[in-house]
Amino acid sequence: MVNIYDAANKLAEDLTQTDQYKKLQEAIKAVEDDKDASALFKKMDELQNKIMQAQQAGQPLSAEDQQAYKDLNDQVQKNDKIVSLLTNEQGLYDLLGEVQQAYTKPINDLYEDLRN
Repeated sequence: MVNIYDAANKLAEDLTQTDQYKKLQEAIKAVEDDKDASALFKKMDELQNKIMQAQQAGQPLSAEDQQAYKDLNDQVQKNDKIVSLLTNEQGLYDLLGEVQQAYTKPINDLYEDLRN
């Protein structure tokens, strides 16, 4: 019997060799090396986590948090290093989406006759 976890671990290892991964790694390093960009990223990350927790708890987002998010987003969009990080992060997630389509194809194929 095949050990699917071996293949998953190999895929994870291979992922680190892709251009998308390497570009994200470089973008993260650039943010880490810039004190202002790093602080801004941390603020953005904390606020996003706060918003996600509120959403998961079914709580509405306060007007104060909405304004803080808007203001912080405006600052983030002006920081080239964070914009690069986010762009490269999206590129890696796009690649992962394509990979997910490839490995879920057999599951979708199982349903093909049922759908027709």
